[in-house]
Amino acid sequence: MDNMSEWFINRDSAQFCENAFGWRRCNSNAARNRFVKTTGVRWSELLRLLYFDPIQFLSIDPMHCLFLGIAKWIIKRIWVDENILKLETLKEIQKKMNQFQVLADIGRIPGKVECGEGFANFTADQW
Repeated sequence: MDNMSEWFINRDSAQFCENAFGWRRCNSNAARNRFVKTTGVRWSELLRLLYFDPIQFLSIDPMHCLFLGIAKWIIKRIWVDENILKLETLKEIQKKMNQFQVLADIGRIPGKVECGEGFANFTADQW
């Protein structure tokens, strides 16, 4: 957690747009895939808008973060492994979760939260 400021690197919008135009100039899907691997950039029609800043206007889609496992990673690797969430706290959370009466369409409340592994199989509703 001490080096959190190094996790995110600010990108230059002008360089991003230049790379996006480079992606457009690729003449095959294979070339585009290689280009994306090296730059991490694809073309978007939004880049035609003069006022659109692809870096500043980036939005994070929380639903895809759940499906990609980012929420689980944050809970497990940062909060649990770094002892921000301690075992006693996780046990308390599990006790409270066991008291919940959930709606039938949500399903069951996951167990094993107290050992930090229960976050693995949460559905979007459970998160």
